[in-house]
Amino acid sequence: MLPAYRRALKYASPYWPRFVWVFTIGILASSVGLLQPYFSKLLIDEALLKADFNALLWISAAMLGATVAGFVLNILSSYVYVRASSGVLFDMRLDLYRHLQSLSPRTWSGLKMGDVVSRINNDISEVQRVTSDTLMGILTNVIFFFGSALIMASLNRKLMLLSLVAIPLSLLATHFFQERLQTRVRAMRERSSEIGSFLLETLLGVRAVVSSRAQPRKEARFAQKNASFVDALLQMQIISFMAGAIPGTLVAMASGGLFLYGGKMVIDGEISTGSLIAIMAYHARLLSPVQNLMGLYTSMRPVQYRLSASMNSSIQSPKSPICPEPLIFLQAPARWNVKTSASTMALLPCSTTFHCTFQQEPFVLC
Repeated sequence: MLPAYRRALKYASPYWPRFVWVFTIGILASSVGLLQPYFSKLLIDEALLKADFNALLWISAAMLGATVAGFVLNILSSYVYVRASSGVLFDMRLDLYRHLQSLSPRTWSGLKMGDVVSRINNDISEVQRVTSDTLMGILTNVIFFFGSALIMASLNRKLMLLSLVAIPLSLLATHFFQERLQTRVRAMRERSSEIGSFLLETLLGVRAVVSSRAQPRKEARFAQKNASFVDALLQMQIISFMAGAIPGTLVAMASGGLFLYGGKMVIDGEISTGSLIAIMAYHARLLSPVQNLMGLYTSMRPVQYRLSASMNSSIQSPKSPICPEPLIFLQAPARWNVKTSASTMALLPCSTTFHCTFQQEPFVLC
């Protein structure tokens, strides 16, 4: 997988200053996002329970400032990312486009136009998205996970450990279903590509279809391919629902136990109400970065297949094929000896027929 990623990352290397800015801004945005649950703790413990209006004012101002800062950082990060990733996407497509132009006619006779268009539009976009998003996603999710765990530990270590109990079970369930989801997604995309190829090839030859009165047969094939696509889509939807519902149920059960144990600690005076509220908020966010990291890992796996399918490996070399036994037809440079004679036809007045004779020496043609 790493060699394939190195092959794709070479397109992103010319834009590394922009991606450094994207990563830096993303890390800042994630750090600002970690402050919101802690502000809830301060709001409850320092302002509401103590009836301190001044504390309420500065905590509310801090929450508003963090919200605005996170909004600005996310907008800026998205803008810089789109500028950089659009350049990477164009370079990938241009490289593949140049490669396709260099292929011999014999190679094109064995290629489906729908597959080629799908690779340029869909596969290249997917490779670019995963390649550009992977590093940024890993950094931001790791920061968010460990930042949430550290803040929870600073509030109460027992509740932090109880919150982490559901993580391994949720990871196992997520991994189990994502392995199957990957297969279903691949099957669904293959069916979609088959429909695109069928429509493109049929429309390019629509005159032949109409002249041969093959419309009913083509419509039956279209309906068959669409039914296969819908079946693959429904299977993917079922697995996708299970992949989200079961880990979410495990987290909900852990949240119930955390709320029960944390509530007893509040009654016993071991922690404050604001601390419990903040811990519950961090607990709700704790599984999200783990699931995102697993999603990144899962999305990285089919990229190798897409790279091999899109970036020239499944298409023949741009060099023209070598003929083992070349056929001798004509020889260049051309030496045309044209002999003409004219005669008038009696049936068509003012109509002249020219008889031309061409002579050419043989040359090699594959």
